[in-house]
Amino acid sequence: MELRDYLEILARRRWIVIITAIFTLIVVTLGVGQTPPKYTATTKIRVLTTRTGGADYIDYDVSYAERLQNTFTEMAKSSNVIEELSKYVDKLPKINAKVVSGTELIQIDVEDEDPARAQFTANKLSQILIDQSRKLYSGDVSPVNIYVAEPADIPTQPSSPHPLVIIGLGLVVGLVGGIGLALLFESLDTRLYSTKQIENLTQLPVLGDIPNDHDLHPEDGLFKDSRLHIEAFRRLHTNIFSHAENETLQAFLITSPVTKDGKSTVVANLAFSIAQGNHSVIVVDANLRWPTIQSMFNLSNERGLSDVLQQKAKLADVIQPTKYPEIHVITSGKLPVNPVELLQSDQMAILIAQLKQQYDVVLLDSPASLTVTDPAVIAPNVDGVLLVVRQAWVRREALQATLKHLNTVKANLVGVIVNRTGLGTSSRFSKKRTLLTSPVSIPGSDGTGKGKEMEKERVARVENQLDILGQKLDKLVDTLVSQQQESQTKVEQIKKLDTQVEDLSQRQKQSNQNEGDLDKRLDNLLDSLRK
Repeated sequence: MELRDYLEILARRRWIVIITAIFTLIVVTLGVGQTPPKYTATTKIRVLTTRTGGADYIDYDVSYAERLQNTFTEMAKSSNVIEELSKYVDKLPKINAKVVSGTELIQIDVEDEDPARAQFTANKLSQILIDQSRKLYSGDVSPVNIYVAEPADIPTQPSSPHPLVIIGLGLVVGLVGGIGLALLFESLDTRLYSTKQIENLTQLPVLGDIPNDHDLHPEDGLFKDSRLHIEAFRRLHTNIFSHAENETLQAFLITSPVTKDGKSTVVANLAFSIAQGNHSVIVVDANLRWPTIQSMFNLSNERGLSDVLQQKAKLADVIQPTKYPEIHVITSGKLPVNPVELLQSDQMAILIAQLKQQYDVVLLDSPASLTVTDPAVIAPNVDGVLLVVRQAWVRREALQATLKHLNTVKANLVGVIVNRTGLGTSSRFSKKRTLLTSPVSIPGSDGTGKGKEMEKERVARVENQLDILGQKLDKLVDTLVSQQQESQTKVEQIKKLDTQVEDLSQRQKQSNQNEGDLDKRLDNLLDSLRK
């Protein structure tokens, strides 16, 4: 396996990794939260030996000094010293004594949940060691001088635990454990999750991969409103007939290893794709146990394939047209009690041969190969078999058994159609109503007759729609022009009103001025009369 394969496994099993990591993180966090903090008090004592030599040089016995340091280190852990210390401390903390390398110092570390107790114990232990040293040389000149070089202080910060470090390690352990579980589940799970796995197992070409989209609700099982699915079936259509060895193939059996692989949906949409290229297609529902084709095309199932095989009806009587002119359907008819006997009869081979003469492509829908033997008895009578495999659904054992059954009857396996894949379902194509173009040439179809008439009708409908659209645009332009003219007329009327208002205002001013002149004249007249 390559690195890319492992990354695909982790991406597919990502929730196992995430949940494992989160669970581990929660457990570690709760453990850290419930663990009480511990404080470490440290004291250092110096063990100094006597010097030898003369005035010219001084000599220290280094090996003797080291032995003394180791001796006092072991004495700090001895039962006598601990017993003496227990007289002063009711609950003994964790004690550790060690020699500081390259020095004459002994470091005593005391760890306890109570910082004051840790400090008291460290200082008391150093004092007990000094007292023990003095008792050994009482009355004599001591060759050893031991004293406290650095007393212990009350610690203010806990020495353990370290939450960030522990949580970080917990996260790493959770991720590693999650990755391990993901690989374990992958090894135990035999479902096929990638096109590469399916291709490697079948040793057949993958002719197409049909994307899965839960947001789509196909009409009658046909993805006519999804550009993504239309392109996928067009690509499938092209791949089937593009190979030189497939030039003479007309009749195809579509089957799958297990149920719910979506083969009937593939049959209906493949027929629709082929029909869009002006090629006549007939869909035969050879599933005489659980038929579904009639519901996809909204047809009656009173008479069908079973009636023809039992010679209760003629072939022409059971062929039903659909609302798609190039697609005809033969439904299953009434379900017989002996479907295998009918499907492997000579009448079935004759029926397929007759349909190949009347239509460009014959598509036969059948039950799942692992469920019943129906596909195995039909396969020798068709030109090729298309195997539909649903991704992340079919297990390796089921697909291997299906291949074995079909190879036993020497079926011509044309290729594999991988259904409900995750290819392009995000936003590669917009979902809009569209029609298929660029038809693929199918051997045995000359594209004349009824196909050309249908093409002419489509062109006529398009031209008619364009004419209607042109008329609507002309009406819209006329409406806009008339509205513009009306607006201009209203503007002119407003301008006239403004002019009239100005004239009235000027007249009003003139009238006011005349009234003023009259008042002055009257005043002058009154003055003259008074005189």
